[in-house]
Amino acid sequence: MKNTILITGASRGLGYCLTNKYLKDGDVVFAGVRDMTDPNIIKLKKEYPDTLIPVELDVSETNSVNRAVNSISNYTDKLDILINNAAIHNSSSFEILEKADIDDCMDVYNVNCLGAIRVVKAFIHFIRKSISAKIINISSESGSITECKREKEYDYCMSKAALNMGTKILANYLKKDNIIVLAVHPGWMRTDMGGSNARFDPYETACRLIELFKDRNDHDQPIFIDYEGNEYPW
Repeated sequence: MKNTILITGASRGLGYCLTNKYLKDGDVVFAGVRDMTDPNIIKLKKEYPDTLIPVELDVSETNSVNRAVNSISNYTDKLDILINNAAIHNSSSFEILEKADIDDCMDVYNVNCLGAIRVVKAFIHFIRKSISAKIINISSESGSITECKREKEYDYCMSKAALNMGTKILANYLKKDNIIVLAVHPGWMRTDMGGSNARFDPYETACRLIELFKDRNDHDQPIFIDYEGNEYPW
């Protein structure tokens, strides 16, 4: 049975790999991208002309998200899986406090945290029409207050901690609708953001995560988990 899936940040990194894997599995994927001419998306569209639907979507702008709703409504009124993957760093993220540009943190917070909530709000009526809906927020170990050992990256770490809180609130709110909500630490991957020295290949991670998502159907299971399905400390 085909799933209908929306993935934000679908043109690169983990988002692209999740999109690719779901398409290989025969699912229908709405690929949320800021640039509809991205070569990765054009390539995938040629391979999967009937099941890949690129959608212009900037999660930081409410008007863009609302336009994406209108675009997707031309194809379906139901989403089985929503994966909030879009995320950014700011240019001074790795600077020490004295050199960090705190004002730039607002853009990161808007994309990484509020962007996910913005997308869920816009598509909640699609998600509620699925009999087995799941909302997956791609978080990070950097959002764990318990495990924090960093002395930099205020923007990214604080945005992911806020995303975790948003995930928990969504899980509380949507439990009555039988909608599974998760925050997932995917591991350190060799992507543009993770760098070439990272531990994991993003496509292998995508394959592992998709299998993991299939098994998460119990509201009493942990909400914040790692790439192996283990509970991760808040």
